[in-house]
Amino acid sequence: MNKNQIGCVEHALRNQNRFYASADDKDWNDLVEKGYATKHPGWEDSMAYFRVTGSGKKALSEVD
Repeated sequence: MNKNQIGCVEHALRNQNRFYASADDKDWNDLVEKGYATKHPGWEDSMAYFRVTGSGKKALSEVD
């Protein structure tokens, strides 16, 4: 995880494990590809909710 991803994951975990961002967000989509997050449709087609997975929580604890 890069520094920005760490901040995003920490933010999501402080907010009921949800982060609302652009569906094309580079960092979040990278986390999804790595299995550290899941992606869910947002209110707008261009937006998405991202949630941290158990693997993401574990990865965060290893870099934190």
